[in-house]
Amino acid sequence: MTFGEHIRKLREQKQLLLRELASQMNIDTALLSKIERGTRIARKEQVEDLAKVLNENKKELLNLWMADKIAQMLYEQKNPSEILKVAEKQIQYIKKKPSKR
Repeated sequence: MTFGEHIRKLREQKQLLLRELASQMNIDTALLSKIERGTRIARKEQVEDLAKVLNENKKELLNLWMADKIAQMLYEQKNPSEILKVAEKQIQYIKKKPSKR
């Protein structure tokens, strides 16, 4: 399930109209519709607002949002699993590097 599909499911479970949720988030109804349909990627702040308004776990929504963004980036690549393995190694390397602060 994509991030947008998940948001639509949560909204419908809470019996909220699209315009009601958009109003509570102070965004345009058309923008929320595009996020739900997957034609527009939500910003991090919007995901945090969604979590708050829908009374959902912010960390879980942010994880799904980020995973969806990564999946979209890798969708047309020939070797997405290999890319993810390399990225995981790079993350581990970055975590081990001393901070330059």
